[in-house]
Amino acid sequence: MDDLVFWLLSRVTGLSAFAALSLSVLSGEALRTSVLDVLASNRAIRKLHDLTTPLWLPLGAAHCVMLVLDRTARIQPLDLVLPFGVAYGPWQIGLGTISLDILVVVTLTSWMRRAMSNGLWQWIHRTSYLAFVALFLHAATSGTDFDAPIVSAIAWSSAAALAVVGVSRVVWGRLPA
Repeated sequence: MDDLVFWLLSRVTGLSAFAALSLSVLSGEALRTSVLDVLASNRAIRKLHDLTTPLWLPLGAAHCVMLVLDRTARIQPLDLVLPFGVAYGPWQIGLGTISLDILVVVTLTSWMRRAMSNGLWQWIHRTSYLAFVALFLHAATSGTDFDAPIVSAIAWSSAAALAVVGVSRVVWGRLPA
């Protein structure tokens, strides 16, 4: 296949993974924010969170595979695990690696939740906010996707929604898990 195909597929899968993760983090945050307590028992929001959480994983994996296969990207398999090793844009690509590493841990520990204390699981689960920030900065700085007005509008709207819900959670509290 042509490198352009790998590049296009990496863009599509990366943006799709970003969208799935945005929905997952926003729906998860909304489920436990007291000002949005009506959503806590909303099955649709719960299902959205439960669906989008594992959805980002294959999309993120496909994004990584496409980048490794794209010879112009010059991403090595080790770069998918260890951040800041890429010759071009080391911190921009490294933020994507950090986000991936955190999200894999969050997802795996969510599947093993019954074997962990609730406090430990919550602490690990809350690192998904850091992963979202790292992923947002990765997406905003590592490529040209944010030059497209629709992509930029969706990404900034997602970040703004997360910030608003996050601030309301700090100000008005959270619901018990």
